[in-house]
This record gives sequence, structure tokens and C-alpha cells, in this order.
Amino acid sequence: MHRWFWIPDALVIIAFVVIGREDHGFVSDASDYARVAAPFLLGLAVSGVALRAWRNPLDLSTGLFLALGTVLIGMLARRFIWDDGTARSFVLVASGFIVAGMVGWRLVAAGIRRIVSARRTSTV
Repeated sequence: MHRWFWIPDALVIIAFVVIGREDHGFVSDASDYARVAAPFLLGLAVSGVALRAWRNPLDLSTGLFLALGTVLIGMLARRFIWDDGTARSFVLVASGFIVAGMVGWRLVAAGIRRIVSARRTSTV
């Protein structure tokens, strides 16, 4: 099973949190970053299991539905479990960043696979 895909997906979430906190000038320590990232990491885990994302982790549709599930569950958890805000602008920015990041790294991986495959075919 290919469970390594959790790493770049989790890095997308962590990048979103770090960039957002720094951009807004919040003074943060590790617990602040963890508090903001936790609902989305929970969303990633739940979505990944529900979609069985490990079966085809590089598929673009896997990335898209995983990202959408991550945002949806993350926002619901943020609002109802963590009792944090979900302003419309935050939802839009989070959705855009997470979808672009989770689909984006899969697009890059697909491009690399095509290049490697073409090189293997041309050398045979």
C-alpha cells in the first residue's frame, strides 16, 4: 500500500497554516500552529480513509476529492470541535490553497512520471 501520499498532503496543510499565521502577523509557537492545523489534518485522515486514497494516491481525482473532504471536515471540526472561526474569506482561501496544493503536487508527480517513462521508452 502506498501511504506515503500523506506526507505531501500534510505538508500542504502545514504550509497553509504557517503562511497564514505569518502573513497575518500572529505571534505563534508550536501549539498555535498545531491548533490551527489539527482540524485539517483530521479532515485529511478521515477523507483518506473514507476514499481509500492509498489505492490510487497519485490520481488527480483522488487529490481533488481528498482536498475537498479535508476542507469540509476541517472547517466543520474547526467550527464545532475547536470552536474557532470559519469566516467566508478564510473558507475561500483555505479551500483554494489546499485544493491547489493537493492537486498541484499530483500534477507535478504525473509530469515527472511521464518524463521518466518517455526516457525509459526511448532508451530501450
